[in-house]
Amino acid sequence: MSGTAPSIPNLLTLRGRIGGGGVTRGRYRGVIHRGGRGHGPGAPSASAAHDATIQGTDTDAAISRLSAVQIGYIDDPYAELFVQSGPGAVRRLPIINRGTYARTMAIDRLVDKFLDDTESSPEGRQIVSLGAGTDTRSLRLFSPSAPTPRKRVIYHEIDFPAMCEKKQRIVRSAPQLRSIFSDPGSVEELSQHGGGNSWQSKAVAEKHQGSELWVHGLDLRAIAALQQPQQPLPPGVPIGSRGLHASPCTTGSTTQYEEETSQPQPKGPLTLTSLNPNLPTLIISECCLCYLPPSTASSILSFFTTTIQSSLSIVIYEPIKPDDAFGKMMVSNLAAREIIMPTLEVYKEAEDQERRLREAGFSGGDGKGVGGARSKTIEQIWEQWTSQEEKERVDALEGLDEVEEWKLLAAHYIVVWGWRGVGVDLGIL
Repeated sequence: MSGTAPSIPNLLTLRGRIGGGGVTRGRYRGVIHRGGRGHGPGAPSASAAHDATIQGTDTDAAISRLSAVQIGYIDDPYAELFVQSGPGAVRRLPIINRGTYARTMAIDRLVDKFLDDTESSPEGRQIVSLGAGTDTRSLRLFSPSAPTPRKRVIYHEIDFPAMCEKKQRIVRSAPQLRSIFSDPGSVEELSQHGGGNSWQSKAVAEKHQGSELWVHGLDLRAIAALQQPQQPLPPGVPIGSRGLHASPCTTGSTTQYEEETSQPQPKGPLTLTSLNPNLPTLIISECCLCYLPPSTASSILSFFTTTIQSSLSIVIYEPIKPDDAFGKMMVSNLAAREIIMPTLEVYKEAEDQERRLREAGFSGGDGKGVGGARSKTIEQIWEQWTSQEEKERVDALEGLDEVEEWKLLAAHYIVVWGWRGVGVDLGIL
């Protein structure tokens, strides 16, 4: 193995030799990049290299997922639909494949627990995936071959309009997806908030009766703007992307790109079509909120905690521990690519991440029933949530000589989850 362990910038995106070639795996197509150079509608023009970096995060995530699928770590027959590459071009290092496996397994487990707990909800339940890109979880969930029937589930994905349009083209053109979803129909929404290219499709299989996929083309900062009526919008979010129907967020301070923008006038509240405030709801953020300023990320959480009146749960996957030797090298490597993760400087440890969710309302009380916040690093997920039989199966797929490097890397990424309200208890897994 070439290089030293601290040169590994991310669990999921290294190509070939450790220490080079990898781009950051993240879902920050719906958020800002360093220097406030947005990629949403109305964003300032940027270099082709910068645009390629932004778009490349989703491509790289899809490649990492396909690598784990092809070797046998995870079962996802739809991963190949979102990768354009020749044979053998997608293979990742064993520690990256194991990281993909552990993260996927952990989030699937939490999603399944939420859906099991809300199975009896008479009007259904909903999942909201932030910066979903080409993620295939909704496809796996509503597949005819899925092991568990999932009726009355409304699955929302939010990302840049361009990403949503790309996914619509793939879903519409892939014959094997006709057994999962009906032909995607375009939805007119969000135009006054700079959004577009939203679409909707229904689950086809009888076992998933009443379930739907809604993909919303929207810059996530427009959601944050709803909660910050006294603060200007970042570049790229059009004037009018503000609503005044929810409580303002007061955490954090403005950043340079927020200070440089003019104060827009509100044009009414933002409404995501079919987002039902009275349904049990699960929010998923896989390396998405970490690319936003803490105040913006908090405002997005505030939008959902104030909008959803039923039980609410959340799952977040992000890096932690920026101050030790490995963490400093990780941050330095990312900064060299003009990529920063502002929340990493605020939520540095597991206890910070859990406190973040408790302060956002995932703690029960106030008439909201039970609640709480928990977390596990990727290393803990592998050790504690993976059976011995499954560990032996995964170990047999390919050799893992870099055991110490794996432990170091996996200790710097965390899955944190919270819940509040009656009927859902993610503290029992």
